[in-house]
Amino acid sequence: MSVIERIKVHALVSIFWRSKARMLSAVNGFQATEADGVWHLLRGIEGADDPKVRATLFEHMIEEESHAEAFGQVCRAESVQAFAPTFYEREDIFPPDTPVWKLIAYVHVGEVDATARFGVLRDALPPGRLKEALKTIVADEEGHIDLTHSLLLELGATESEIRKTYRQVRLRRGWEGWLRSGKRVVNWVAVTLLSAVYFAMAPFFYRTARAKLRQHKVVYDNNRIKGAR
Repeated sequence: MSVIERIKVHALVSIFWRSKARMLSAVNGFQATEADGVWHLLRGIEGADDPKVRATLFEHMIEEESHAEAFGQVCRAESVQAFAPTFYEREDIFPPDTPVWKLIAYVHVGEVDATARFGVLRDALPPGRLKEALKTIVADEEGHIDLTHSLLLELGATESEIRKTYRQVRLRRGWEGWLRSGKRVVNWVAVTLLSAVYFAMAPFFYRTARAKLRQHKVVYDNNRIKGAR
């Protein structure tokens, strides 16, 4: 992980995560990401023909499910409210006729990124449930990195094909991340503008409402009801 990313993680923990609500919201997102990985691994199992590959992916899927559960347990233990998992809208990463090794390559890049990010996060956190959960999760993810790369070779992908696919996956993940960031910025701008309009117009509506109340009577036209009879 780059120095900039490390600084961002440490700033996240030391500044933004002083609010437990923000911290738990992020952990809820981690849970959803791990659960999403389970779904994609299941799709990989469905597309694999080799029983050994299917068994390996199944074992990998079970570990990812345990990670999602570990993050969920942190939320349940730390939150005063009932835990409500976040769900992402899921869709296949590649068309159905794509070789299954390309899906595994996508999973591999995700494991590399998760290992780096969760490792820095683990080191930056004070002692607690989340830090303990991340110790186990990072150890598993490190094993998944070698596992997924080995699977690619077993499935017949060449090193050059693998490197090329890794680059394509990183470009795709970078684009998706940029879109998510853009969406957050747009939402922030929209909320800011609507709040500004509300506070600018509130005094006008307040005075209008007070004036109506001072009239001590309500004018109501019931001709429409009479006409309906």
